[in-house]
Amino acid sequence: MSLELHSVINAVGDLPPMPVVAVKVVQMLQDPKTNAADLAEAISRDQAVSARVLKIANSSFYSLKRQVKTLEHAIAILGEKTLKSLVLAASLKGLNKSFGLMEKMLWEDSIGCATGARLIAGYVQSTDPEEAFLAGLFRHIGRMVMNNLDPDRYRQVVEEAYNDGGRIDEAERRHFPFSHAVIGAAVLEKWNFSEALSRSVRHHEDLAISAEEEPQLYRLTAVVNLADHFCRFLGIGQRSPGEDLDVAQCPGARALGVEPERARLFLDEFRAAFEKDREVFLA
Repeated sequence: MSLELHSVINAVGDLPPMPVVAVKVVQMLQDPKTNAADLAEAISRDQAVSARVLKIANSSFYSLKRQVKTLEHAIAILGEKTLKSLVLAASLKGLNKSFGLMEKMLWEDSIGCATGARLIAGYVQSTDPEEAFLAGLFRHIGRMVMNNLDPDRYRQVVEEAYNDGGRIDEAERRHFPFSHAVIGAAVLEKWNFSEALSRSVRHHEDLAISAEEEPQLYRLTAVVNLADHFCRFLGIGQRSPGEDLDVAQCPGARALGVEPERARLFLDEFRAAFEKDREVFLA
């Protein structure tokens, strides 16, 4: 256990375990003897997760030529890496202890950034799309943890940031011992995800990663930062759109060398893709 993870657990209490079906699938994918039928059987034990996986697999986001009716078929067509992404996305929603307006916003924010990061990774072609999907999905998992720990206090954080026009991470530090980025990185460490994914979550806002020494991690984190700004601009998972944001000047866009015209093109394509499948993602 790292010192940071130990400090977070001491300050906020034990962190949530990875959802059961996700643990099982991740373990099975590490076994070369696992086949599609085994995976389908494990996922089907959680009806809510299996239904979500099939819905997302059949969305236009994945552009499959014909409808996928079984989990085994979905696994065969999409592949193991995409399956892992979908199971984690489908099961993450279950981390919420309740599901009111705040939880809906947090979920929309997570799935919005995940899909945006996957699309951007495909555009820039220097980051694995599935890794980008997971990094976007988990970048605000720390906020889910905060909201579960103390919903009233977290609601105050959001209201302060909205009413005062300040940054939400600054409001977080006034009410919680750590920012959502630090808590999120600790959760991924506890769940035994890669150090790269944990650090991407930790630095998705400040990009405090050396572009020279760790270029792949730097670009992954920049992709997530840009997707984050897309969500904020469009109001995905937000109280209102942030149309005053200059997306082309955000740290992620500058790090990736995305010119204003390309940034607008990416943004428009993401907007169209997300709106088309919005109900599938958020159901």
